[in-house]
Amino acid sequence: METVLLFAFVAFIVIYLAVRLAINPLIPMATDIDENNQDYGLVKLRDIEVLNNEELKEIIEIYSNKSMENKEYRQLQKYTKVLGDLKKIAYFTDEEYMERMAKLKDYYNNN
Repeated sequence: METVLLFAFVAFIVIYLAVRLAINPLIPMATDIDENNQDYGLVKLRDIEVLNNEELKEIIEIYSNKSMENKEYRQLQKYTKVLGDLKKIAYFTDEEYMERMAKLKDYYNNN
């Protein structure tokens, strides 16, 4: 009986890992594409002479800053949700929750 359970467990793990490894490359990761492609496809605009080198550098810097702001905003939303969940389960009192939220907002407003 133990042998059958052990075999079933090992078979489950092997099948799970095989399916996971097969599916992962098929799922497009939009955030990975944006973060890995730092020129945002704007080099083509320089190549066809729509932008010059200086304009290209400035525009890439603008997009990089915008991307960083979006990343920080997503982190703020994530942490706000976590604090809200902790308040719902009564881990924090209303006062503690407000203090923590103020600290969180101060941190992200200063950065």
